[in-house]
Amino acid sequence: MASHLHPKPQLRLDRALFKARPRESLLIIAYALCLYLLPLALFVWVANTASPLWVAVCSPLVVLAGYGLFLQAILGHEGFHFNLSENPLHSCYLGIATSALLPGFCVTGYFVDHWQHHRYSNSEKDPDYRLFSRYHTLASRITLSRLMATLSYMQATWRLAFGPLSTPSPLPLSAVQVQRLARCNIACQAGWLGVYGLAMWRVDGLLLGFSLSLAMAFLISAVNAYQEHAFDAGHQLPPARSRTSRLNTWLHAGSNFHLEHHFYPAVPCWRLPKVHRQLLDAGWYADRQYLLEKHFVRSFRYASSRHPYRGNTVSDTHP
Repeated sequence: MASHLHPKPQLRLDRALFKARPRESLLIIAYALCLYLLPLALFVWVANTASPLWVAVCSPLVVLAGYGLFLQAILGHEGFHFNLSENPLHSCYLGIATSALLPGFCVTGYFVDHWQHHRYSNSEKDPDYRLFSRYHTLASRITLSRLMATLSYMQATWRLAFGPLSTPSPLPLSAVQVQRLARCNIACQAGWLGVYGLAMWRVDGLLLGFSLSLAMAFLISAVNAYQEHAFDAGHQLPPARSRTSRLNTWLHAGSNFHLEHHFYPAVPCWRLPKVHRQLLDAGWYADRQYLLEKHFVRSFRYASSRHPYRGNTVSDTHP
C-alpha cells in the first residue's frame, strides 16, 4: 500500500449524503441527457437550415454536447459505485444503460480496474497509474491514452462476459452477476449503436453533429485523467485534484470534486460540492491549496508535459 501523505479527513459527514435516492438519480440522468441531446439537436437544426457561417458560429454547441456525452460515462462510474440506486445491481444496470450511449466505453471492464484505482490510488498497483503515467506529451495524452484505455476496458468486458468464471471478482458481486453485467454492457453498446445508425439514416446532419460531439467527448475524457491526477513536478506525493469552478461543476455534475470522491466514493457526485464546502469550513484545505484548481480554462494545462502523472500518492484505502 502506498504511503498516506494526505489521509482521509477526520470529518463526520451526514449519513444522508451517502443515501441513494431514485428521484435524484433520475434527475441527474435527465440532466446529462439534456446536456447531450439538446445542444446536439440545435446544432443539427442549424446545420440543416443555415449557412456555413452560422454553422461555424454555433460550433460551441458540439462542445456542450461532448460534455453531455462524457457525462454518460460519469453516470456509468456512479452506477458501479452503487450511487444510483440502493440496490447495487440496479445501480450497475442503470450505469450500463446510460454509459453505453458513449460508443466504445464499456463501464463493466473499466470498473473492475477502478476498484483497484481507489484501493491503490497513484501507486504501482493502481491500473490508472500504470496506464496514464506512460504518456508524457500533450499529443500522446489526448490521443493514445484514452484510445488505449478504451480498448483495455472493451477487452476486459469481453473477457468478463465470455471468459471463465473461476477468477474471483474484485467487485462486491458474484462472478455470475459480473458476467451478466458484462453481457448486458455489450448488448447495450450494440443496441445504442443500432439506434444511432437508424437516427443518422433518417436525420440529415446528425452524422456530422454526432461525430463532432463524440470527438469532443473523446478529448474531454482524455484530458480529464490528467486534470485529476497530474501535478507540477515540484509537488511531492500529491493525491487527486478537485476543480472548483462553477462551470466545471455544471459540466461535470459535481464529479470535478475528485479528491472528495476519493475520500468518500459512496457519496453521489452531485453531492460532492457540499462535501467540499464542509472540508473548507473545517479548514482541511488551509495548507493544501495546490490540491485545488479554481479556474476552468487553467485546468486544461495539466494535460501538458509539465505536469507528470506520478505514483505513490494514495488518498484512500478502501473502494
